[in-house]
Amino acid sequence: MTKYNQVGKGAAFIREKTSDKQPDFGGSVTIMDKEFLVSLWKSRTKKGDPYLSIQFSERIEDEAEADTSGPWDSGKDLDKE
Repeated sequence: MTKYNQVGKGAAFIREKTSDKQPDFGGSVTIMDKEFLVSLWKSRTKKGDPYLSIQFSERIEDEAEADTSGPWDSGKDLDKE
């Protein structure tokens, strides 16, 4: 089956919190070919009305997946030159 991203759509799921500062919900969304993480916190206005506070952050590749090669990776043994 072909994998594809639904641009402009995403999902947020209930998160288990270990501190009050952690988001109540979290997920991801793809916008303009970039994947963003989304975090949502339940909150209340001064009047006591409920609302969700939202934060988007650009997903950064895991270090294990990131391309860390550079000109120093030419394959030559520098000690033998």
